[in-house]
Amino acid sequence: MDMEFERYFVKFIIEIISEKGISHSSFARQLFALSDEIAVRQWRRIRNPRGESKPRKLTLSEAYRISKIVKIDFPSLIWQVDQYIKQNKARSDRT
Repeated sequence: MDMEFERYFVKFIIEIISEKGISHSSFARQLFALSDEIAVRQWRRIRNPRGESKPRKLTLSEAYRISKIVKIDFPSLIWQVDQYIKQNKARSDRT
């Protein structure tokens, strides 16, 4: 995935799970088939890396699983993220 698209994808997903009332911990446990602690850590590394470290990238299969968790079919989710990017860029162009 394009790094800019991926960052917007993550921001969009954070908004969606917040709207749905899903905690980051619960979301992480659904996304990753790992121990609770490792799953939460992986999601934190994706959404909010610490210090100088680069964010952990999402795989395409993880993005697909995310679509299942938020109950938006994958093509629609990608389209919604694309629209989200356009809206955010239009806002930043106006400022």
